[in-house]
Amino acid sequence: MKLTEHILTGNDCWKAGRTIVPKGVMVHSPGVAQDDVNVFLKAWDQPGAERCVHAFVTREGAVQTLPWNWRGWHAGVPAEGGVSANNTHISFEMLEPDGHAYQGAVMVGYDVKKNAEYFAAVYRNAVELTAMLCAAYHLDPAAPGVVISHAEGHVLGVASNHADVGQWFPKHGKSMDDFRADVARVMEGGSAELTQAEFGRMFRAALADWESEQGAGKASPWAVEAWEKAVRAGVFDGARPRSPLSREQAALVLDRLGLLEK
Repeated sequence: MKLTEHILTGNDCWKAGRTIVPKGVMVHSPGVAQDDVNVFLKAWDQPGAERCVHAFVTREGAVQTLPWNWRGWHAGVPAEGGVSANNTHISFEMLEPDGHAYQGAVMVGYDVKKNAEYFAAVYRNAVELTAMLCAAYHLDPAAPGVVISHAEGHVLGVASNHADVGQWFPKHGKSMDDFRADVARVMEGGSAELTQAEFGRMFRAALADWESEQGAGKASPWAVEAWEKAVRAGVFDGARPRSPLSREQAALVLDRLGLLEK
């Protein structure tokens, strides 16, 4: 994970200068389809911004925006007078990809296959950042209440009523239990693992992109003459000259050439 720094010195949270003794890490996503971290840095690095996390996690790495022991503004006001995780937890936002909208707390139009590779990268960086923070502050990610999402924080009475990251993780076959286990694995010297299902989705997405690219291409210069002859002879219909040939398509070609007659 590549970690860079852009402290939000224009944010009122930074100017307040309050510090905490970190007791955990809270995982957020912003609830908006925006993967450009500079949009958030610009919007939040000024007076009047009413929120401030310690970092943004992107597909490239993470950008630290507050000292880790600063009191952030991220968990909101919990119900029934609970103590906000602002006083106890380091926080970060996992940036969401472009291309979807929200109806309440529900993602609408989110393309799981298209975003599989993006999610895997952001997830991996979030795991590695959390592992680094847990190691630095001697925190056990598996202990109750240590590594939690905003949604879990609400259930525990330490955060406002938000859905993140429970509106996103399950779409890619992940839960916060998986996240905590992956953090622990990294702390033990392992790595954040992809499940077989995640790998399968990523592979299928890459294959679909490749097939689409091949299908949109024209015949290669060295094959133009032969391709045009084949089209005129009725062997092919003239579409997608660079696409792979399946067995059933090969059988049809052979039949059109009269090579299957006994």
